[in-house]
Amino acid sequence: MIALPPVSWRALRAWQRNRDAFLRLWKTDAIPALAEPIVVLLIVSFGFGRIVEDVDGMLYRDYVGPGMLAAYTMFAPAFENTWASYLRMAVQRTFDAMIVTPLSIEDVIAGEILWGITRALMHGVMILIVLAALGVVHSPLAVLVIPLALLQGLLMASLAMCVTARAPSINSFNYFWSLFLYPMFFLSGVFFPLHEFPVALERLAWALPMTSGVHIARNLVHGDLTLSMLWAALAMAGGAFVLFYAALALMRRRLIV
Repeated sequence: MIALPPVSWRALRAWQRNRDAFLRLWKTDAIPALAEPIVVLLIVSFGFGRIVEDVDGMLYRDYVGPGMLAAYTMFAPAFENTWASYLRMAVQRTFDAMIVTPLSIEDVIAGEILWGITRALMHGVMILIVLAALGVVHSPLAVLVIPLALLQGLLMASLAMCVTARAPSINSFNYFWSLFLYPMFFLSGVFFPLHEFPVALERLAWALPMTSGVHIARNLVHGDLTLSMLWAALAMAGGAFVLFYAALALMRRRLIV
């Protein structure tokens, strides 16, 4: 039987450290990060939304809005647990400082992932508020986007920490963003219906982690419950579980070398 890496309640201390640092710099950290998805939503609502025909029976802004919510909920932990985590690990040596305390390596990495989940939650809530103000939210089920953001955050934060564990330098994250995240952004159904893709490309799109989040978010915002949402959520949960423990193992190997 394979023993899973241990994580204790002390992981909250690592999360607390990142929270305290964020609260000191929140104006320069949170506002620009939240401004980008909001600006894009406004452009879609008052720009493209006026010239693009309805998509799958809904206004284009109603189609894109939930997709943007799901996408940026995953972008937030992707940034936090790649560039920001790498700086704390290799430049500021924050990980080394925490490890000499009662925190274990697993506690530190779990705290990092927990902070990535927190950033995902922040983005999810703020973008949901903007969608409601624009009249895009059509169902009280949209509140379930909040637990969805937690799941998306866990999945992407864990994946990002796995990438960070294998990154030889901070510049290597350009490959992760340019060759994986940005293509996934355009292939996951945020802007275009997947059924319009060639069959092979549609199957590839469904294998991407963002696609499931977009599918669930769009249905919740519009009040549609389908069995496919359950399968998508289970796939995300399974991936998050595997990647979380993979991140703990890979980061332990990285930090003790």
